[in-house]
Amino acid sequence: MHLQAAPTPDRISEIQAALARSGYYQGDRNGKWDSNTVAAMQKFQSANGLDSTGKLDAPTLQKLGLGSDIAGVSAPKPVVPKCCSTPSTSTAAPTPDNAAPPTQLVTPSGSTTSASNSAAPDPKSPQH
Repeated sequence: MHLQAAPTPDRISEIQAALARSGYYQGDRNGKWDSNTVAAMQKFQSANGLDSTGKLDAPTLQKLGLGSDIAGVSAPKPVVPKCCSTPSTSTAAPTPDNAAPPTQLVTPSGSTTSASNSAAPDPKSPQH
């Protein structure tokens, strides 16, 4: 069983204000879930065709105008990250992970030739 965290005093004050606007709560909006708040909640729930438990739930918050339009209605919809929701606009051709760019070799005479990386000598190793 998953227990929901208690609402903050600010949230309770919002609920008390919503109950007061509807004529169900007459006490101070003190941010405490006290017996006056529970009684007002039960009256509100009963008058709106809800289970009059005096406890907060999604349908009660919706009727009070403080809940999500979809809370408690259906399963949550998965969030698709922005990076993955649209096709890439890159025009570069894909290359294998192990592909290396061509290497330019400079010969002793100063001319340049192309060679693959696998055939290129290591410039740090001594040459004989």
